Amino acid sequence: MKRIFLFYIVSVLIVLLGCGEDEKIKALQEEQRQLLSQKDSLLKRQSELEKSSDLTLVSDTVKAGNGLFQVLERMGLSEEERRLIVLSIQDSVELSKMRVGQKFHALLDGNKKVKVFRYEENPATIHLLFKTDSGFVYNRPEKTIVRKHSIFEGSLAEGSTLDGTLRSVGIPKHMVGVVSGVLQCKVAFQLAQPGDKFRILLEENFFEDSIWISGKVLYAEFDGKTVGHHEAFRYEDPDPKSSFNAHYTETGEALVFDGLRYPLDRLHVTSAYGSRIHPITGQRKVHHGIDYGSPTGTPVYAVAEGVVTLSGYDNLSGNKISIRHRDGSSSWYLHLHTRAVSQGAHVNARQVIGRVGNTGRSTGPHLHFGFKDEKGRWINPSKKTMIATPKLEGERLARLKSQAKAIRESLTETAAVAPQKAGDSEVLVRIRKLQ
Repeated sequence: MKRIFLFYIVSVLIVLLGCGEDEKIKALQEEQRQLLSQKDSLLKRQSELEKSSDLTLVSDTVKAGNGLFQVLERMGLSEEERRLIVLSIQDSVELSKMRVGQKFHALLDGNKKVKVFRYEENPATIHLLFKTDSGFVYNRPEKTIVRKHSIFEGSLAEGSTLDGTLRSVGIPKHMVGVVSGVLQCKVAFQLAQPGDKFRILLEENFFEDSIWISGKVLYAEFDGKTVGHHEAFRYEDPDPKSSFNAHYTETGEALVFDGLRYPLDRLHVTSAYGSRIHPITGQRKVHHGIDYGSPTGTPVYAVAEGVVTLSGYDNLSGNKISIRHRDGSSSWYLHLHTRAVSQGAHVNARQVIGRVGNTGRSTGPHLHFGFKDEKGRWINPSKKTMIATPKLEGERLARLKSQAKAIRESLTETAAVAPQKAGDSEVLVRIRKLQ
């Protein structure tokens, strides 16, 4: 078995060397080693790979206006393989968040069939698919990242915008909009005055110490002469895709009180609103909603109070429900497994109206969530302010209090380190490495 495994790795390296991409070779070699060691069943495929001496590496990157389907088509993959790859990876990857420049690689055999598929979301996040007798097996190799906690303090300046003030104290450009959004959820900035103070605790992840990967606002504080003192804490559910992951006061009140509720407790976007390549037909068309991937039977909630105007079935949408709300807008829920409300019923926000399914024309279990304005025009649901709940309760409230305590401790620990320069300001930074 060892000899078979080594032969396969050498074969892969020979092909990749011909492409002149040494760094990709090393990364792919290590990722293949990890994947094969975890999946004993994959060893059965080695005898077939031994017989192939003409493995080929094809690569492509995301271009403006692209979806995954387009990238795969340019790579020369068949329609059937494109469909299988999308279905195999969509539960693990937010395909709607693909960015220009992200890289894709596929290792093909002599019949131009995919043996290994690799998606580089960012330098620290690699997604792999490996072909087996039963289909594609997904794997995500672990990468070491550096996590930095940074404190930024300042005050509003005369004649300066909030974003301009945040940039002036050294808050990274990736995070200025996020910080501004958190502050404006709680503070009425039309009443804020020059000299009002703020303090921000950021958590940022870096690969190889310098390549920015992601960031979040752990804590935001604002103290104003007129608007008063406000604090916001980032709450994290055990599930990283939970719709409850947001900012709250220490007592559990959501920073946004008048928003719509989310239709699911867990948010995994598999297709965003707007123009896209349809995963089944391969044709470009406008997608009037957001697809949330979720297992069959997952509860679906009404996003606001209203009256059910449609509860039925058709061959394209499957089981579907529409609810008209007080302002004349309407929410739409498609591809349901079951419907729990009938036409004419009055529903409340967060009431279960059905279950996630795979009915109608669908590639797998998911909820298609759409929204129309009062004039009946489709609009982007993500543009509507939505929250999971106006107040955390029970286990979630207890978890928030524990997390708020840890955040306060992090503020103290970070403030104890030596400051680093950021433009004209000094920033307190505490660093730790994570696997």
